[in-house]
Amino acid sequence: MWRGNLSNENERLKNFSKNSKKIIKLFKMLKQKKIVKEIYLFPYTKSFLRHSISHNFFKIICIYRNPIEKEYERSMTIFKKLKFLAIRPFGGNLKLARKHSLKYLLNYSINNKRISKIILSCSKKTQIEEIVCYCNEKKDF
Repeated sequence: MWRGNLSNENERLKNFSKNSKKIIKLFKMLKQKKIVKEIYLFPYTKSFLRHSISHNFFKIICIYRNPIEKEYERSMTIFKKLKFLAIRPFGGNLKLARKHSLKYLLNYSINNKRISKIILSCSKKTQIEEIVCYCNEKKDF
């Protein structure tokens, strides 16, 4: 993840470009030594996504995916060579789990062929139990 200064997108893009060769070299070395298995990009913005994938190094993009945060829906159709990993299916501070069932939110997040995985975070034992039940159910996507 390249965070940079989120309040200045132009500076963030410029700094990433300036350091991209070093970043790519470091990640290649880490993968070669089997210290890391995959490198995921979490772009924070669509402009950073477009800019960073032009370096042709990132293959998996982490995106928010839930019924409210839909900014990257179009990106999944445009960037066909990339895989996407969904994060924050429950909406974090949006508290979507209060409005929708966990099953609905998980189905929403994974029900796109471009999503290869979901990263979940839980704060209650009941959520973990619901997730386990969900994983044990037969899916028909």
